[in-house]
Amino acid sequence: MAAPREYVELYFMERRRVVEALLIARSMDEIRDLIFKNAVLLAPTVATCGPAGVNAAPFMVSFLVREEYLGEAIERMKGIVEGLYGGGWRAMVEAARFLLDYVYNPERSDPLTLVSHLMSRGHTYRNIVDNGRATISILIPPDRGAFELRTRVDIVEEGPLYEYANLLHDIIHVAPEGERSHPWYPALVFHVEEIYDNSYEKLGVRIYP
Repeated sequence: MAAPREYVELYFMERRRVVEALLIARSMDEIRDLIFKNAVLLAPTVATCGPAGVNAAPFMVSFLVREEYLGEAIERMKGIVEGLYGGGWRAMVEAARFLLDYVYNPERSDPLTLVSHLMSRGHTYRNIVDNGRATISILIPPDRGAFELRTRVDIVEEGPLYEYANLLHDIIHVAPEGERSHPWYPALVFHVEEIYDNSYEKLGVRIYP
């Protein structure tokens, strides 16, 4: 079953439009400002419940490319990180082009599978290990829409999905800045099972499946 149109347009494509804006930015300061202004869109709240209690925290999430494109996406990101390490503006432009070609390309990416990584083995980690469930709460500012994604979650610590999630971080931070803020961490893969429209007009109407 395809992802609902309103979710794709308001969330997936809106994030694509943010990346398109990066390509026409005139300086790294403008790029940083653009990312800062869209922080709520790029880092939704991930809520879990389990032995660590009810927990909610912001996570930088993105979308997983479809399986047939995963290998080439990984190689493309490795090329950006290794070839443009510390490359500043040029590295950021190449990262944005990759995101548009793969991550935010509706023909190559899956809007119903999101990825992130765990920077600690704290509350979120303990709850997901226990029951493999999480809800992602998305707000499209200023008040254009909101979605609740109920998901099944895998924690992946090796292999292509692990590489993919961590390389996404690296092409945004390591390649342009030339330094690593943290090592690679376990990947989170969120498989969307239900979507609710939480806008003020719908207030929790299920739109998927």
